Amino acid sequence: MDFNDSHILLLLALLVVLLAFGYIRLYRHYRRSIDKMNFLFDAIDNEDYSFNFRDQGLSGFDKLVNDLLNRLKTVLQHARDKQIDRERYYEQIIDSTDTGIIVTDLHDFVLQHNNAALRLLQVATLTHFNQVRTQLNAEYLSKHETSAVLKGESVRILAISDVRHELDNQEVDSWVKLIRVLTHEIMNSVTPVTSLSEALAQRVAESDDEILKTGLSTIHKTSQELLSFVENYRRFAHVPKPEPSLFYVEPFLQRMKTLCHDCVTVEVSPKDLLVHTDENLLSHVMTNLLNNAKEAHATHIGIKAYVNAQEAVVIEVSNDGDPIPPEMADHIFIPFFTTKKKGSGIGLSLSRQIIRVCGGTLSLRQNTPQGVTTFEIAL
Repeated sequence: MDFNDSHILLLLALLVVLLAFGYIRLYRHYRRSIDKMNFLFDAIDNEDYSFNFRDQGLSGFDKLVNDLLNRLKTVLQHARDKQIDRERYYEQIIDSTDTGIIVTDLHDFVLQHNNAALRLLQVATLTHFNQVRTQLNAEYLSKHETSAVLKGESVRILAISDVRHELDNQEVDSWVKLIRVLTHEIMNSVTPVTSLSEALAQRVAESDDEILKTGLSTIHKTSQELLSFVENYRRFAHVPKPEPSLFYVEPFLQRMKTLCHDCVTVEVSPKDLLVHTDENLLSHVMTNLLNNAKEAHATHIGIKAYVNAQEAVVIEVSNDGDPIPPEMADHIFIPFFTTKKKGSGIGLSLSRQIIRVCGGTLSLRQNTPQGVTTFEIAL
């Protein structure tokens, strides 16, 4: 072997060593990069974004890889945060609705529900569909069920709503239409009778026929009483359009308290509670409820105002007077129905109609064991 061949072999050997050294170094960079990637995805799987790859004191390939991985982590973290915010936003929307929503798997285990579902079904917690199967059969609940696929798993979505308010509105609308027709027809028929009887009574005023004068006077008086009677019920069908304003609840209730003097207590929480409604119309309703309590021989009347879970302003008027018989409690808001001997049957039905046009509800709640009757206004 001559001198040139030796040099060639030496160069080849040196080249092999350099290639081996470069390969080993690239392999080590590759393994470190793979380990970093595995660490990154393991941390993301565990929802841990507290880590950060070192980018100080590095140069070249290692710094480039770390910068890219840090950037990838930041992008994924922002996407995760946006998803969480979006889910919270949807949860707030679902929780703010009055419709109850229950999501179950095919084995009836509850995967998700909103607060309205707990309230409508009157349960504190809900983990399995069997807990509320009986409550769901209530006549006042409307149910709608659909199916969907969530993360590859078939689920059932049940939407439930309380239709009592809707039914009440339909009932009131029916009464309003009926009363409008009746009052119109009665007024058209009675008004001429009143006018004619009055005119005839004036013409026979100097007559000696007492029977004729008495008869005409009776006809005139009776027709006037009938007109007054009909006019009373026309108020139910023609409630003034509300003119809402913002006012403090406590001063308003304190003014209402003066109607009953010392037998009334007022409790408002918070003290600066505000309500946006027609103050004059609400005053009419409160006056009627307080007068009813006094006529029921109440020794104490309690007025309580607060904000409920649905963010409605609630005013409760409670009294310890004569209870409303259970067989009559379901009919007290019907026009013409009354439990009083001399009642017109228009007070509570008109009060409910007033609250209805103000966008609220008026309902009765009785605690029979404690002898307390409560009317609840929710605005």
